[in-house]
Amino acid sequence: MAASFIRRLRNVLALAAAITPLAYALPAHAEWPDRNITMIVPFPPGGNTDVLGRIVAARLTTALHTHVIVENRPGAGSMLGTQFVARSKPDGYTILMGSISNVLNDFFYKKPLYNIRTDLIPVSQVVNVPNYFAVSPATKIDSLAQLIRYAKQNPGKASCATSGVGTSPFLSCELFKRMAGVQMTTVPYQGGIPAIQDAIGGRVTVAVVNEALPYIDNHQLTGIAVTSAQPSPLAPGLPAVAQSVPGYDVTSWYGVFVPAGTPQPIVDRLGAEIGKAMQDDDVKKALVPLGAIPVGSSPQQFRQFVMSEWTKWGKVAKELNLQLD
Repeated sequence: MAASFIRRLRNVLALAAAITPLAYALPAHAEWPDRNITMIVPFPPGGNTDVLGRIVAARLTTALHTHVIVENRPGAGSMLGTQFVARSKPDGYTILMGSISNVLNDFFYKKPLYNIRTDLIPVSQVVNVPNYFAVSPATKIDSLAQLIRYAKQNPGKASCATSGVGTSPFLSCELFKRMAGVQMTTVPYQGGIPAIQDAIGGRVTVAVVNEALPYIDNHQLTGIAVTSAQPSPLAPGLPAVAQSVPGYDVTSWYGVFVPAGTPQPIVDRLGAEIGKAMQDDDVKKALVPLGAIPVGSSPQQFRQFVMSEWTKWGKVAKELNLQLD
């Protein structure tokens, strides 16, 4: 498992290097940015948030002529790293690679560590990524229908590994249990990679994460479904959960945020550069192994999207009674 993780991390760094000049001079600037920018990733290294953060940071490093340094600050379902950004000086030098978790935490916790509507400014949606239901080949489970049968025949015995409380995979598992009428134990990890490792090792029945595609492709895991309403074009042959559980639809998304109060010209510049990056052919190629579909929206578009997600998932969380503290 360690060797697989190291190979994945090396591949991430290689992708970042491929889309960044090997060397360049950092000119003096009279205005932003005139020093390094820190991108906070609120999950551990190796997961999709981390990989996407490094890809975007590499492009921004080139576009802004300054180093954009990725710093991992995992914990509390992404809340610790997000809180750090929300409390940072709003000067454009601390940014967040955020995700749908930043919206979901508002409903999963009585006292979230930040307010997504007032403490952060949405800059640009980077990608959409479905979550994947994936099992170890040793389970002999080869379809979602078979997983449902197993869970119904063995109430409470099946387990569902996710990338952490308050994340899209966590919601995917909880919504699946409710809509499919099965009893399963949800096991939250600090990130998708540890969940995948335990699924490969047979310590959990199924992993529901958005980092699973490379492990499905190399046959370490068997993919049985994607959580988006329709099958993903990047995972041909893998059915949508909705084909077995009508009406089911959960899609992860990732995007960049900055602290509230960040000057609008900085927000607009960041949004424009991220939008350009998501249209770059090399970036699109780098996203394929992640099962990610590029977006690159404007700050205004992303803000509207985040607010619509807040309304949508607030209703679902209330229906599922998922408050966790």
